[in-house]
Amino acid sequence: MITVTGASGKLGRATAQELGLRVQPQQVTLGTRTPAAIDDLRQQGFRVATVDFDRPGTVEEALSGSRSVMVICGHGTNDKRIQQHKAVIDIARPMGARFFYTSFTNPVRSSLFPFAQAHAATESYARESGIAHTFLRNNHYFENLESALRRALSTGELALPGARGKVAYIARQDVGAASAGALTLEQPETAYELTGTQALDLFEVAELAADVWGQHIAARDMPAGEYSSLLAARGMPGFVVEAQVNLRLACGAGEYEAVRPDAQLLAGRPLLSMRDYLRTLAAAVAPAA
Repeated sequence: MITVTGASGKLGRATAQELGLRVQPQQVTLGTRTPAAIDDLRQQGFRVATVDFDRPGTVEEALSGSRSVMVICGHGTNDKRIQQHKAVIDIARPMGARFFYTSFTNPVRSSLFPFAQAHAATESYARESGIAHTFLRNNHYFENLESALRRALSTGELALPGARGKVAYIARQDVGAASAGALTLEQPETAYELTGTQALDLFEVAELAADVWGQHIAARDMPAGEYSSLLAARGMPGFVVEAQVNLRLACGAGEYEAVRPDAQLLAGRPLLSMRDYLRTLAAAVAPAA
């Protein structure tokens, strides 16, 4: 049995879909605080369970009989995330389950990205606990650029802080495929670096977008203060605004530029490219005929 938490989220769904191509759905438990949100997956044969990190009983029940549990990083402050992840490790370890954790590229305390603290602490606790573990260190999704790219489609300007830093962007669906691949290996490694096949800065992304969309697109290195104001205007909590701004500054510092083959090997198929994503995005926002 494989258990995936956070299954109603976008990565959880992508991983479930990919697992369904590799194993019988009945072998997979999908955990979420909102089971009704994935009733369609239940109808496909997946076992669906209530999993609320703040209610340990639900976690213990969902993990019962599992040989592998994939914990998709929770939401909230660093302290809240760390507390939740430690609780799952403490439940899974005596069960003999292997702990798969969706970490992030460069999960070190010195990172400019504030949430790297939670990833570093979770990885450290898993190692020290003695639980069998595999860290799935995801790089930025193509989809993380969606808001900025949608603005670029209408304004002709692709603007974010850290624009000159190269990032090995990857499609969320490909991360789901790689995660499913790792979950179904007999002997997975202790860590995988899940990146795309090419590292690009936003000036290169703008060039690709201009070519794919057939219109002028120029990149701009947006000041951090301007980006902070933009996010705050959307009603984001202060700690999330800080995290998102500093995440882009970490991009500019080159924290996410390394390209590794792990994702493609685990997915067992070629990965989508930035060009592929730009085509898909343009089609999604095109006005109906």
